[in-house]
Amino acid sequence: MNRTFLLTFVLFSVFVFLAFSGICLAEDTLKDILSKNYQEEKDICSVVKKTITEGMNAQDVTRTSIQLGHDTCLVIKCAIEAQGSLEQIISGALEAGATSDVCSRCAIDAGADPIAVAKVFETGLGYSPPLAAVLTPVEIRLPGGDPAGGVISPSAF
Repeated sequence: MNRTFLLTFVLFSVFVFLAFSGICLAEDTLKDILSKNYQEEKDICSVVKKTITEGMNAQDVTRTSIQLGHDTCLVIKCAIEAQGSLEQIISGALEAGATSDVCSRCAIDAGADPIAVAKVFETGLGYSPPLAAVLTPVEIRLPGGDPAGGVISPSAF
């Protein structure tokens, strides 16, 4: 029984190690691809467009490009021009450390629909629940209940 448990534990550990090392290698590979393409072309916009159109995840490309030190607005603009998913682009920029106001401004400046950008922040990224769920009707009354005594003439003041 102990031998079976030990063997299972070792195999599981090896599997977990290989899975995590594969994730790290994939990230390094994307960094290497972007760096290599940037050294060749010297234009991050064309590198981002090319990488996204070749089928790479827009979120990973955006995040990695910004982490490599490239301008956030330029990367967002180029990713949008490459027809990447708006939600993935904004998520990638946020993961790289950009603030939500910068992401929204850059996306709108790049030509994204402001309503679509707002919808991504509202529902897709979980920043806030839909507006209708937050608003509750407010009932306003005068303190002390209904006024008594009638109307006072403005000339009495």
